[in-house]
Amino acid sequence: MAESSRPPELRCGPHAIFNLPEEILSEILLLLPPKFVLRCRAVCKAWRAVTSDRAFLLAHHRRQPPRRLFTFVRDVGGYQDDLKVLDYCVEAIDFRTHEFLSVARFTGEDYDGSLEDSPLIVHAACDGLLLMSYKKSLHLCNPTTRQWLWVFPPALQHDKVVGLYYAHGPSSDSEYRVLYYREIGRESNFYISTVGSGNERCIWPHSSSPSLRKWLAKGSKGTEFNEPFLFQGNLHWLPHLGRHKKIVMFDTVDEVFQWLRLPFKTRIVASLLEVEGMLAMSNSYIESSKVDLWLLQDYKRMVWVHKYRIELPVIEIRRFEEDGDWCSHILSKEGDVLVDGFDWQLHYDMKGNLLEKFRCNGRMMNFTAHFHRESLVPNAVFHNLDNDSRHAPHFFRGL
Repeated sequence: MAESSRPPELRCGPHAIFNLPEEILSEILLLLPPKFVLRCRAVCKAWRAVTSDRAFLLAHHRRQPPRRLFTFVRDVGGYQDDLKVLDYCVEAIDFRTHEFLSVARFTGEDYDGSLEDSPLIVHAACDGLLLMSYKKSLHLCNPTTRQWLWVFPPALQHDKVVGLYYAHGPSSDSEYRVLYYREIGRESNFYISTVGSGNERCIWPHSSSPSLRKWLAKGSKGTEFNEPFLFQGNLHWLPHLGRHKKIVMFDTVDEVFQWLRLPFKTRIVASLLEVEGMLAMSNSYIESSKVDLWLLQDYKRMVWVHKYRIELPVIEIRRFEEDGDWCSHILSKEGDVLVDGFDWQLHYDMKGNLLEKFRCNGRMMNFTAHFHRESLVPNAVFHNLDNDSRHAPHFFRGL
């Protein structure tokens, strides 16, 4: 009989890793990043069974850190190549290594940024999925597993996508839905389409508040929907440029719009996040030394509390951001602050201490409202598609 190719320490002994109980082995494998979990499936049948189990994959997904997404462009080739081809990048910052982590990339021709918006837009993030458009084509993809599909409607020539959510309940059949609106004359009609089916239906923004009904009816000019933040399954939009003291919320169960009152007027630099299981808001001014964190302590009664204020060393920041116009956002429950400028990104702790300065290796960086949590969980939305629809086209690259 041929000898085993395994090292002696793996072949024998009560503490050999192949002799570990499945519960302990599972806990060890849960600590690995997604790409290493995939590699472990090739070790043996037992490891493949553990890392393919749905309960394991759900637990692994919950342990992945939520990371804020950024978009920017990077020239393909060297400085002197002049290929006029760009990588349109979606990346996230790892605060442990202070590196930008690649999430997805679309490769395409250069464009005139002074004349039009970027051809790549990240519209929403949900359950490890990203809803993105590239050159007016809308895609839903899982960048970790490299699965994707075309989403239609809406038609991006005259529709504006404002959110993606997971529909719960017996009638939804565990489906994902896209919320968007279409301007017709002076008003806008809101629509919902089911991903994968191509069906759409018009909804009226039912609300007991006449001001909300009037505000929504104005469409893009009145609402200025920025990117939504998904919290507890509902979509939330901040007031545009601090014009209102209310957050617009879309209840994805009843599929109606509602107001969430704020005890203060938002500043120009504001963003939403989740802290201690509560909806939170980072609030500051451009080039401000102060960043405040507010928590929505009681979601139903709309009770906000001021959690803390972080003081930043302005003189120190100006040494790196000579051009000014830098913005500060709190990005984690630990109080990590990212100061985003033209050239440098600065990482401060909640005491105002500079932890690291680093640079994005691209240009035209855009700070999105979306947090991405990697997922290896098989998703039914991709299962009933043919091979050409399940895998990314040549211009898309994942991890």
